[in-house]
Amino acid sequence: MSNDAVRLTARHWDSEEPWQIGRGRYWLELPAVQRRLNEKVSGRPEIDWVQYTLEHHLAGWLPLPHCLSLGCGTGQLERRLSAAGAFVICDALDIAPNSIARAAQQAQAAGYNVRYAVQDLNQVQLPVGHYDAIWSAGATHHFERLEHVFAQVAAALKPGGLFVLNEYVGPSRFQFGPRQQGIIQACFDLLPAACRQLTPEALGQGRPLNRGVGWVIRRVWDRLLDGDLLETVWRRAQRAWSRRVGGQVLKTTINLPTVRSVQAVDPSEAVRSAEILPLLQHHFSIVEIKPLGGSILQFLLADIADNFMDERGQRLLDMLFTIEDTLMTNGELPSDFVYVVAAPQTRTKTA
Repeated sequence: MSNDAVRLTARHWDSEEPWQIGRGRYWLELPAVQRRLNEKVSGRPEIDWVQYTLEHHLAGWLPLPHCLSLGCGTGQLERRLSAAGAFVICDALDIAPNSIARAAQQAQAAGYNVRYAVQDLNQVQLPVGHYDAIWSAGATHHFERLEHVFAQVAAALKPGGLFVLNEYVGPSRFQFGPRQQGIIQACFDLLPAACRQLTPEALGQGRPLNRGVGWVIRRVWDRLLDGDLLETVWRRAQRAWSRRVGGQVLKTTINLPTVRSVQAVDPSEAVRSAEILPLLQHHFSIVEIKPLGGSILQFLLADIADNFMDERGQRLLDMLFTIEDTLMTNGELPSDFVYVVAAPQTRTKTA
């Protein structure tokens, strides 16, 4: 990425609040979704991917002498691992300096032995044969130089070391094909109006994050090129009016992003996500891979997930879960999210 893109990416993640189970804005914040993902990984709704990895792949080796967390954000994964007694020391890297500062502060307050550093992981140089496990939770799809990162990770692991990912591997820049788009919209159209009401937090979106007049002008131009400028203006006017009068606004379409809209917010977002699995298999031997779905739910539930917290919402979620699982089983949909455990191939070299 260019220097401007690196700065924009860091600024975006420094301003973005990490998702929280129970908040209900994103699909991953729904407890029912978390139970579903846990069951797909571990077979038990109460055992998440981290605990499953520690118990199934690393049992008898804990605490690991040295771990690494790639794209650590505000440090949720490292605190989770440290609380579980998973390591003696952990290094953690991320591009966003404010996020790193928050993570370091919370780790220090809790007495966790984590060493945080600001790092553009596209340029990372890791010590050879140093780590017992390297973790990446929803970060790898932000790496542009995947070949370099994977080669570095493979070389940095000790013999027997593992690379553990919980990751989006769907279409790059979220450019879904017509079939997947049609399925997502068809499922959205099944929902009653009460479940399509935009959450209060979603209605508060749409304000530039102090990026300046130039950024706003570029976004208007991008919308014009994408052919959705008028629709965007109308949608935001509706939301502004709703905030003013205290009314409700319905989400009327899945509103999938364009390449330009993705890049404008975060140039690193899903930059080469569709290439992750093929390149991972080139550099590593896959120990275990489990599909997690998300191919329908991710964008269908965006900004309306809070409406699915009650009993009615749970029944509708069960319907959507069944549709997604059935279509994936029959080859009609890929799994856009996966859990992967990988081990370096013996001949992998650094890039």
